[in-house]
Amino acid sequence: MKNISKKLALPLALGLLVASCSAQQSGDQINDGSSRESLTQKVSVNLSQEKQNVEALLTNYSSLINAKDLAAMEAFVLLDGTDFTIFEGKGNNIGWTDYRDNHLAPEFANQDLVFTKYEFKDYRTNVSGDLASATFAIDMAYNYKGKNSSMTRNGTAILKNINGVWKIAHLHTS
Repeated sequence: MKNISKKLALPLALGLLVASCSAQQSGDQINDGSSRESLTQKVSVNLSQEKQNVEALLTNYSSLINAKDLAAMEAFVLLDGTDFTIFEGKGNNIGWTDYRDNHLAPEFANQDLVFTKYEFKDYRTNVSGDLASATFAIDMAYNYKGKNSSMTRNGTAILKNINGVWKIAHLHTS
């Protein structure tokens, strides 16, 4: 018991010392004169703005699906090699080129399929540094071979901020 007490005494004493120093330093002012409250507000405003940026990008991307505009869609995704992935229904595509050429282009070229609505909405977005994730509903309506249909699906996106610009790295829709 004495051995345990001696082994615990030094770490406990150091912990109390650090805690008391932290308590003295943890007033309302930070070394650079900023208040903790103003820093928290700045971070909150920045995160709120970044969430809005992510959601705006996803909304714009979904409107381009509705417009069948492959060229414009490329501005919103990671284009290099296998940096972009999508898992959609039973399939998956690794890389933007694979998704564009083997999924989107044939689907958009299909004259029997006409999207009348394809909209991402009801976002739940998280931003942490240069990464963001969002879950959302996909509200779609389309005409396929003369038959009108509509449905709501679910989506998840992972985005990466590259030099101040958000890009989609991964999508999962089901």
